[in-house]
Amino acid sequence: MKRRKAIQKIGLSLTAGAALPWLSACSKPDPEPEVRYEGTVAVIGAGAAGLYAAGILSAKGINVVVLEAAKELGGRIKSLRNQPSEIRNLLIADFPVELGAEMVWGTDSLFGSMVKNLNLPVLNLDELNKPVFVLGNQPKAAADWATDADFLAQKTFIEGIRNYTGSGQSIRQAATAVPTRAQALINSQVANVFGSSADRVGIKGVADSLKARKHDNKIFVLRGNPLQDIILSQFARIASAVKTNNPVKSIDYTADTIVITTTEGKTFEANKVIVTVPVSILKAGTIQFSPALPAEKTTAISRIGMDAAIRVVLEFRKNFWGEDTTLIWGGSSAIQIFNAGVARSRFYQTTTITVYGPRAAELSALSRVAMISALLAELDLFYKGQATQFVRRNLDTNEILTVVQDWSKEEYIKGGISYLTPAGTLTDRETLGKPVGTRLFFAGEATDATGDAGTINGALVSAEKAAEQVVESILKAT
Repeated sequence: MKRRKAIQKIGLSLTAGAALPWLSACSKPDPEPEVRYEGTVAVIGAGAAGLYAAGILSAKGINVVVLEAAKELGGRIKSLRNQPSEIRNLLIADFPVELGAEMVWGTDSLFGSMVKNLNLPVLNLDELNKPVFVLGNQPKAAADWATDADFLAQKTFIEGIRNYTGSGQSIRQAATAVPTRAQALINSQVANVFGSSADRVGIKGVADSLKARKHDNKIFVLRGNPLQDIILSQFARIASAVKTNNPVKSIDYTADTIVITTTEGKTFEANKVIVTVPVSILKAGTIQFSPALPAEKTTAISRIGMDAAIRVVLEFRKNFWGEDTTLIWGGSSAIQIFNAGVARSRFYQTTTITVYGPRAAELSALSRVAMISALLAELDLFYKGQATQFVRRNLDTNEILTVVQDWSKEEYIKGGISYLTPAGTLTDRETLGKPVGTRLFFAGEATDATGDAGTINGALVSAEKAAEQVVESILKAT
């Protein structure tokens, strides 16, 4: 069996053997090959990439330690159900509400296959096909805009992105022929989905990502299980190797024994290290590398952006946007609105609003009250004042009941998802993911060059690649 196929098989066996509690007895892990290695591999970060890479290496018999800066596992996968009761009980939703990664791309992707192996019920949003588009503050279905020239112009532009062959342009620069009235639809459906605004996201990076994807690209959500539960249960076997509350300050890989120092002065020694922290942490220089990272890697990092990100959950006493509506596109503040309970709940009154980029930074700078007011004001424009009228409030204090996850203010994450700037290409993601010598390795969604950067699947694919690189470095030395 080829080495990569062997590693992929190990990944699938981890999936089968560390299933959710009520499914764990249903299957047994495949026999796992061993790699004789007396050293230790340290993994920096316990998000999806870090946990998966550590799990693969541990299954190979390699000693692994995972250093996580935060107090909990999961990174940018965070579910409302896993939060303290004073936060969790604010809402009435009887379905999973996600505060981080929300949707899964590709039913046949690596993560999609994990979900399928667990026999978990899912909801395919593409099959529902009930999005709403806002033009001139009017929300309508695509069929209702069928004769609108501006709507058709943005639709044609978006459908043609995959075939874009130029370089050096932002989405906004490439879309100058689209009327101003329809520009917000491009910003929400493309730029926001890829992590920022149409002025900052490079169109070539989007085009090449779409072309690079090998899975079916279908979008689904889980009907009853939070994503965080799946990640934590899948990698439960590696949990004992995770040391939380250990933010890394420096990595000295000058000698064979690598010295990792935390912000509190603790030191850990390892023989190889996989860095899986968000690219924002690398860009900020939060971790000091000795020797410094090669120039080609720092150049690649400079071409990959990661901006502010906010998820706001709002509930209403009445669904005024349509019970079968899936997503509402085209807002300038409420840029992406998801009817979170659609087809998986008896309640259709919960929305999640996702904003990336400069507008997210502007909202983050506001007080909580001012932020919610700004979002409700835009919804009021769309739906004739019904947002403010029907938003759920505390009956005693009249305070709006909402949950806000501001990823910009998470000290060890500092933003949302990575994106390629106009100067960036998939080659920059590949460069970021390349090892430095035989001791320093990189993984995480920002290093994925298969078209899934910014997603759980991209993180997992990058973890497989990094684990493969570590194993190859060990085998070559023996």
